[in-house]
Amino acid sequence: MGDMRERDNYGDISRDEEGTPGTSRENRNRRVNRIAFVLLVLILWELVPRLSGISPLLFPPLSRVLETMAEDFLAGTLSERIGFSLLIIFEGVFLALVLALLLSLGSLVGRGMAVWVDTLVVLMHPLPGIALLPILILWAGTGRTAVLWIIVHSVLWPLSTSIVAGIRTIPQHLYDVSRNFNLRLHQRLLHLIIPGALPHLLSGLRIGWARAWRALIAAEMVFGAAGGSGGLGWYIFQKRVFMDSQGLFAGILLIMGIGILFEELFFEALEKISVKKWGGAS
Repeated sequence: MGDMRERDNYGDISRDEEGTPGTSRENRNRRVNRIAFVLLVLILWELVPRLSGISPLLFPPLSRVLETMAEDFLAGTLSERIGFSLLIIFEGVFLALVLALLLSLGSLVGRGMAVWVDTLVVLMHPLPGIALLPILILWAGTGRTAVLWIIVHSVLWPLSTSIVAGIRTIPQHLYDVSRNFNLRLHQRLLHLIIPGALPHLLSGLRIGWARAWRALIAAEMVFGAAGGSGGLGWYIFQKRVFMDSQGLFAGILLIMGIGILFEELFFEALEKISVKKWGGAS
């Protein structure tokens, strides 16, 4: 009986690790609950302004927001703004990722270098990117370059912190084993350091993705367009100037929608083909 119970327990664990049926059912339930919550919020958004008598200037119904959104999409305005935002955010996150990897790997050189990297992160991490924008405008002008480096600054430090934390969670005996097998640096990176730090790296990327949006929207809303053009932050800025509250809510709704899409389609898929796959194989 004990062996049978133990075998059944192991069978349950293996099914959950492989994603069937427990994990897949849990994921489906989570997705259904999320969709149900979003639909409830959207229904309330439509009903509350109409039934409460609130002025549409303060809180427009969802239908009017969607109508404004559709008009701006047909005019090509929103497509251009979304493309600008996504492009500059991808550039900023990529540059921040490269710099964060260099800093994190530099901390492996020696204790002195590790202290320098930690000190730099401690100094720069609390500094808001928007505070650096006036200086960057003096150096690079009001074009997209200044906004790009604000995004890099906002993403770099939390991403570096996550990668360094992931590297430090790798057990010491694995480093000892790699030395016993005479693995070279690039082999340690590919087979030990990167897989070991990957969950923390993905967590840092999620944080960096959110901070990149905040940096972009804040920079464009506070200082206006980036050289005469901009993304969704500039779109919201323009709607605020002309007191177009429907356009304001349309811009906010789009930012949240893009965030949900990337969370469900990109980060979840990346976890399935990397962290969960490697974890199941280990």
